[in-house]
Amino acid sequence: MADPLRLARAVQVCARGLGRIGRERARGAEITPQQADALELIEARGVVSTSALALLLGIDPSTASRNLAGLQRAGLIARKRDAEDGRQTDVRLTPKGKRVVEGVTTDALQAFNTLIERIPRAERQRIGEAIEILARAVASSEG
Repeated sequence: MADPLRLARAVQVCARGLGRIGRERARGAEITPQQADALELIEARGVVSTSALALLLGIDPSTASRNLAGLQRAGLIARKRDAEDGRQTDVRLTPKGKRVVEGVTTDALQAFNTLIERIPRAERQRIGEAIEILARAVASSEG
């Protein structure tokens, strides 16, 4: 087994670097990283409730609501009361929001491709598999 401290430090370096990529991709779209994450989740799901989005992002519903208000003012999302449960608000992307998500995704893919190119070709598959295992472990710890 790898040295736990060494592994923890390596994961922290990766997390900081990936966070920097996230901040840069959001800055290019003139939104916050959390808003970029929200837009990508909405795009992946088509329609999502404010409460479900808060849960997926790991933030308070009030914080999610404030982020969504900014995205709505920017014309990137549309919110509508759920027909079955008037307390719930469904969120979807506008055409402008879809264009922003495409740009953010393209920027992120370019940044990730640059990182991947720094990894020796012979190691790429092994590292990709290890990252997928780590991602599953992180996802399962989120509940």
